[in-house]
Order: sequence, then structure tokens, then C-alpha cells
Amino acid sequence: MFHARTVKLLALLLASPVLVLMLSLPAAAKTITYTPQTIYFTYCFSHPPAARIASGDTVVTKTRDASNDAFQPTMKTLAEGNLDLSRVNPQTGPFYVEGAEPGDTLKVHIDKISLNRDWGWGGAIPYFGALAPEYKTMMVTPPVVDTLYIWRFDRARNVAVLTMPKSKIGKVEVPVRPFFGTIGTAPYGKECISSLVPGTHGANMDFNEVVQGVTMYFPVFEKGALFMLGDGHAAQGDGEIMGAAIETSFDVQFTVEVIKGKTITWPRLENDKYIMSIGSTRPLMDALRLACSDMVNWLAADYGYDKMDAYQLLGQTAVIKIANVVDPQYSVACALDKKYLPK
Repeated sequence: MFHARTVKLLALLLASPVLVLMLSLPAAAKTITYTPQTIYFTYCFSHPPAARIASGDTVVTKTRDASNDAFQPTMKTLAEGNLDLSRVNPQTGPFYVEGAEPGDTLKVHIDKISLNRDWGWGGAIPYFGALAPEYKTMMVTPPVVDTLYIWRFDRARNVAVLTMPKSKIGKVEVPVRPFFGTIGTAPYGKECISSLVPGTHGANMDFNEVVQGVTMYFPVFEKGALFMLGDGHAAQGDGEIMGAAIETSFDVQFTVEVIKGKTITWPRLENDKYIMSIGSTRPLMDALRLACSDMVNWLAADYGYDKMDAYQLLGQTAVIKIANVVDPQYSVACALDKKYLPK
């Protein structure tokens, strides 16, 4: 039995506003380090979670390159690495975010992206790329010659260097600006969709603004959201027109947050200067329409714009970015300068 004084002290503690506040606070956010054990080549409702995390948690992990680390820097052709386009873009995850339910939005801040090796690859891929005959636009011209390009990273100068012995220039350098080509949540409708294909769930958008420091927003279609990412790019021009960026592996840190009851229809991105909506489909014109329509809806729902006023504003100020023109679905981003958002 409790002593009367003990009972009285317990009652005083339970009545304390400080204790009540402590009990009502959410659990402290954690940092989870996850070393990938299994990778997936699809975004799918049925993949078992790699880890269960909470809203507010931070994850530190790694990703493989788009070829599933098939190449070595001594190789000269894609064939040497047995590249299989049905098994590309290996994804780390999925991460099950507690409390995320269909109709919510998953907010992902990309805290840090680091190169974890000193080279990356690009390639001339037969029957793949914006200038190549492929299954939807077959031509009488022959495919490109299988060629593997190895880019060396000069970290001191933050550039990637490619020797070009057949060209007068001899070599070229491009700035290194690491970003994720593939990132997203499980798709709608209990589907399993190749990680080569972008859609409403995100995935292989190949958008070169998905860099360190940005915040992404994704629709949640399955419990836990089942967030995944991969396909690291050291650099890439708009459109990824040859079919591959400077492909490499990454160390990454990201932080998640569940926005309850907030429903969006397409992935969104925010950086210091712009908000952006990203639409993916074929033809390219329809991808643009999806992105810009979503931006109009975003401005109306969250920023108090009349829809026609928002449409007029985009007509005069929109920045259109071509993310990819090589995947089974094309991706376009519609960006608006944040100076046009009400304070």
C-alpha cells in the first residue's frame, strides 16, 4: 500500500502543468542511420519497409548509381557492365513514415548530398535518349554506338572532367551540382511501377533542381508513404537528353514531415527563390499543362489567388523547366518566383 504522504505527492505531480505539458509533447525527433540491405527497381505499395520513421525524423543513408553500380572506371562500353534497362535506378528504402495516410502530403527536406566516390559515368545508350530511335518513335536511322563515358571528379574545384581524345578541345569540365534523379512515394492504385517511370508519385523525374537544401512535397497514396530515393546525378543538363546524366552514388541526409489533411496531386519543390510544380506524361505539351495547372491550383488553395488571376500571373512570369525528355513519361516543372507570394 502507498503511504498517505506518497499518494498526496503523486497527486500534486499529476496536477502539475509542467508534467501535463511534458506528456503532451511529441516524441523528440531522431536521426536514423540506415545502411541499405535491399534495393528495389519499382515503386510499389507492397515493398516491406526498410525502416520505420516518425514525422520530424532525419535519415542518413546511401544510394547506388543508376546502373546498380555495374560499371568500373576502366570500362569503355555499357555492354561490359551488362546494363539492363529493365533493372536501372535502384532505390534505397522504402521508408515508412508513421502517421502518413492517403490524402496527406509528405514533406522531405534534403539536408545534405555528398559524392562518395571520385568518378561518375554517362553513356551513349542504343535505342535510348532524346535523339535516338526508341520503341515509341522508331526511325530508320541506326542506334548510337554503345559508348561509356567516365567523368572524373575534381573535388577541390568542384568540377567533373571528361577527356575527349576525338575532339579538338581535348577535354571538358562541368560544374558538379549533385541531385537526385529519382525520388518519391508509393504510387496510387496499388500499382508497382518501374523506377524508370515518373508520375504523380514522383520517381524518375530527372529534375536537376532536386539538390541539397530544397524541400520536396509528395502526395501520399499508401499508409506510411513508402518514400524512396536513388539515381544520383553529379550534374545534368535540362532534359537529360542523352538518356544518362553523370551517374554516381551518394551519401544523403534528409528529414521528413507529415502534413496531415493536406492533399496535393503532383510533386512540388521549394527552394530559396521559387516554388515549382512538376508534371509527368507524354506528350511534352501535356506535361507542361499538368505542371502549370497544378501551380494555378496551388496558388488558389494556399496563397489566396483567384484562379484566373493566378493563370494571368503565370502567363507573364512563369519559368518553365524541362526536367526530362527521355523517360517513358516526360517531366516539366512550372516555377514561380516567391516574390509573388503574399506575406
